[in-house]
Amino acid sequence: SSTDAARARSPLAHALFRPARIALIGASDEPSRLTSRPQRLLRRHGYTGAIVPIHPLRAEVGGARAYRSIAGVPDSIDHAFIMLPASAVPRAIEECCAAGVTVATIMSAGFAEAGSAGARREAAIVAAARSAGMRILGPNSLGLVNVTDGMVLSANAVLEHESLRPGGLSLVSQSGSMVGAVLTRAQERGLGFAKLISVGNECDLALGELVHLLVDDPATQAILLFVETFRD
Repeated sequence: SSTDAARARSPLAHALFRPARIALIGASDEPSRLTSRPQRLLRRHGYTGAIVPIHPLRAEVGGARAYRSIAGVPDSIDHAFIMLPASAVPRAIEECCAAGVTVATIMSAGFAEAGSAGARREAAIVAAARSAGMRILGPNSLGLVNVTDGMVLSANAVLEHESLRPGGLSLVSQSGSMVGAVLTRAQERGLGFAKLISVGNECDLALGELVHLLVDDPATQAILLFVETFRD
């Protein structure tokens, strides 16, 4: 039934939009680096869960206890945000799978959009995730925003200076930069958002499934799509 289908989707929706623990793989506290932005944005917009930076050398990043790998984190991670060079992503995905992470968002570029070697790398991470039951958003994703619950997991520069107005619109976009453009222009006109998602390459989670999740979301009253191509 549709109710059963909605219930089956709820653990994924929870990990995507309301994660209790977020791992930032490749986090930095150097303000000039893009990889420092997600941690700042989570704090700036009021995320109340645990932020777990993963860094190979540092014991602390951005004032939070850091771990050398996700394998060393004592508590389960709902959502991992991966900001590593493309060549390091497959190992990070394997470690996330082993740690039982529910969903990983991959910000890194250098996959199917970058030619045949990147496409092979992308296929390998999808196969690893599927065998472990982990889901992937991206790669090449700028992240996602749950305005309703103050969960901003993104590297979008617009979110550094934009206050977020809650409302009934949700946006799923195949362009990361377009998320910021639509957000800014809509809010200038008094419109507010529930969720905003940058899908990137859609190697796993794609428009259709994400729209299904938003249909089940009580805060979403209308769904906007920015679509360049239908991959499925």
